Amino acid sequence: MTIAIDKVLAQFGDRYDRNARLAPALLVLLPAVIAIIALYGNSLGILGTVVSTIGLCGGWVMLADWARSRGKAKEQALWSRWGGPPSTQVLRYTDATFDDLSKSRYHKILQSKVGKPFPPSRDAEMANPAAADVLYTSACNWLRENTRDDKKYPLLKNDNIAYGFRRNGHALRWLGVAVASGCIGWILLRHGITSLLARLHLAGDVERMLSGGEWVSLAVGLIMLLAWLGFFTEGVVRTAAFSYAQKLVVACEHIGAPPSHRSASTSERATKKPRATKSTPRVLSETDRDATAPRRSRSKRVDGASG
Repeated sequence: MTIAIDKVLAQFGDRYDRNARLAPALLVLLPAVIAIIALYGNSLGILGTVVSTIGLCGGWVMLADWARSRGKAKEQALWSRWGGPPSTQVLRYTDATFDDLSKSRYHKILQSKVGKPFPPSRDAEMANPAAADVLYTSACNWLRENTRDDKKYPLLKNDNIAYGFRRNGHALRWLGVAVASGCIGWILLRHGITSLLARLHLAGDVERMLSGGEWVSLAVGLIMLLAWLGFFTEGVVRTAAFSYAQKLVVACEHIGAPPSHRSASTSERATKKPRATKSTPRVLSETDRDATAPRRSRSKRVDGASG
């Protein structure tokens, strides 16, 4: 069954769809799935076929789209509390993410893409902040559309996936808490509280109180409960959001940039054929002349004798 699930998930969408959209939704279901397999595994012979059928009928698409829609709805509330979209904020003069020199350079590049000048100073921006944000948002939209190539911008893609995963997970946070808590309660109380107390009294030690499958299910439920409460927080989402926004703006310097002169020169040197060099006659030293002199004398005597 696990192989069937892996095969279905591997064929679902692209890397962003699987990691940023589908994964948070599956984490919500994880404690329940583990509990079902661990506690009732002997009765689940056709579960692999059921899972494959669900995926074939669009179940994974619906699950991923549901997680995305919840995340997008939560995103607007987060941006409102933070003071606007992170990518817009980092372009403002009042934001300290970039130093003034770098921000001025980014403004110069992006305003040429938007087609309208950015506010030239902090005072000009503060005079009409809404109009300035319209320009910054337009520039970021242009950046997103021109940085979709995963091979050219792998780090930006990774940050985008991390932000989507955390945002969607945060949106499903309380549902995940409810599912994990419900699974823990079901594992402990499915035979009744009287049975639990009796098992605790007769077990003698904690390890014998529950079966192996129950311990595994309980551990997964507790781990996921802690993850929903401790990891998928607003602060974690904010960190990922501003990390992505920073890399997105920095990418403006690399879009359509010509290859560096150094790389061009290196390529030219690599393809250039080596020039042929003329060989120079060897000049014999005095020692070499002395060593060859007897051989010349002997050759003359031989010639004379033969004549």
